[in-house]
Amino acid sequence: MILIVDNQSSFIKKFKRQFLSEQDFDYVFFDHNQPITLSVKSRVSGIILSGGRGNPYEPLNLTTNFVAIMNYNVPIIGFCLGHEIIAAAYQGRIKKLDKYHQKKETIRLTQDDPIFAGLNTQEVSLVKRHSYHVSELPDDFISIGESDTTPNEIIRHKDKPIYGFQAHPEVSGGQGLLMVRNFLGMCGVV
Repeated sequence: MILIVDNQSSFIKKFKRQFLSEQDFDYVFFDHNQPITLSVKSRVSGIILSGGRGNPYEPLNLTTNFVAIMNYNVPIIGFCLGHEIIAAAYQGRIKKLDKYHQKKETIRLTQDDPIFAGLNTQEVSLVKRHSYHVSELPDDFISIGESDTTPNEIIRHKDKPIYGFQAHPEVSGGQGLLMVRNFLGMCGVV
């Protein structure tokens, strides 16, 4: 089962309607401020942290995200705010951008990685909608994708399958969904 933490993102709702509803694996949604109430028999195979408004330091209650990150030893992927939450959880730094970004942007893939399997390109175009970015990586992370907006566009834990995307691959069409499928493959559900 995939555990999805919804941080009030309209994109994760679209992803649920247009992608998840057609898949053959189980998933469960929890709100960002809702306790994770799963049976001890539940087997979580991976975690998705959605985008949303704000940033990890604002009063929005994001406890469920941190509980999920720290209590499940499974692959994790974060989109936008989820990406920033992962960085903050591992002691990275978030910084406000000069202006709000709302566009598709070209992201340069700077490292080979299983999340990029099947892309056959060094650049992808992904939807972005954000005001913050990861300005300083946590010690245990590396950048595997960069853009004109941020050098930490796509990050990965050095030893674990934990990924953060500043953009929204879940609603960016074929290339984005291929990376999401690759992540789900790491979780063993596709």
